[in-house]
Amino acid sequence: MTMIKCVNLTKIYGKESVAALDNLNIEVNKNSVYGFLGPNGAGKTTTVKILTGLMRQTSGEFFIAGLPNNINSAELRKKIGYLGQEPRMYSGMKAKNLLMFVGELFGQSVLQRGKKADELLEMAGLSKVSGKKISEFSGGMLQRLGIAQALMGNPEVLFLDEPTSALDPIGRKEVLEFIYNLKATCTVFMSTHILSDVERVCDTVAIINKGKLVVQEKTEVLKKSYSDKIIEIDFSGNQQAEAFEEKIRSVNTCEILSSSQNKLRIHPENIEKDKAGLLKIITSSGFEIEKFEVVTANLEDVFVKLIGGKQDE
Repeated sequence: MTMIKCVNLTKIYGKESVAALDNLNIEVNKNSVYGFLGPNGAGKTTTVKILTGLMRQTSGEFFIAGLPNNINSAELRKKIGYLGQEPRMYSGMKAKNLLMFVGELFGQSVLQRGKKADELLEMAGLSKVSGKKISEFSGGMLQRLGIAQALMGNPEVLFLDEPTSALDPIGRKEVLEFIYNLKATCTVFMSTHILSDVERVCDTVAIINKGKLVVQEKTEVLKKSYSDKIIEIDFSGNQQAEAFEEKIRSVNTCEILSSSQNKLRIHPENIEKDKAGLLKIITSSGFEIEKFEVVTANLEDVFVKLIGGKQDE
């Protein structure tokens, strides 16, 4: 079942000549975690604001849980939950009190909101700190509480805008685990530019750039379709890596996806032929390497192939 559908969704700000969102067509399945991916300025936040009723589109339409778009529809708003990039909560309140307050806004009885708050705090891993002031929470705890707050109204769709962008590795891990487990109860639409997050929790990914959809596909299918195998080479020093990269570009053997410090990631046209060719260049030119390995492509490799050369066009 399709939970979100966008048809030619377009947004042009004021007298701008270039559309922030340009005829976007996407479909999001029920009970999935959908990764909405793109570089900064690609149109991700604009899309989320339109779908959550915070902004009107210039043209096109969308449907959520079968309901057509209407920015003033109370019925539509009941279907969705939303957590923005920088959630604001009453820092002097305690975690459970905040959720109880939100439940009251939704018209829930004391019993209903108490039960729901306890369930969400347990899901978020915050039960033991439910009586702690929000001002004492870490970044990861705040994000998990923010997600719990967005779920108090029992939404069918949860929109998350850059939910892990400001978190440390531990906080990110905790939030991603929470998000992954939510698809049993609702559909999650997660807008982000952090590729590793999408790869860890998303069933399907859409990549947009400059307001246009580049691709929409199952995460695993996308990785296999665009870059199945990658050659990864670690050199003994940065100068070695730079010299090798220059050599490869001059002979145009295969595509270099990324280079960082002493490491190159290379996409071969023919894995066996190019592997042998690269090893021949290494030995004949005396390059010193610490690792030469064929690895499975990740989402970053796909992103670079699809978007890397289009950023400044």
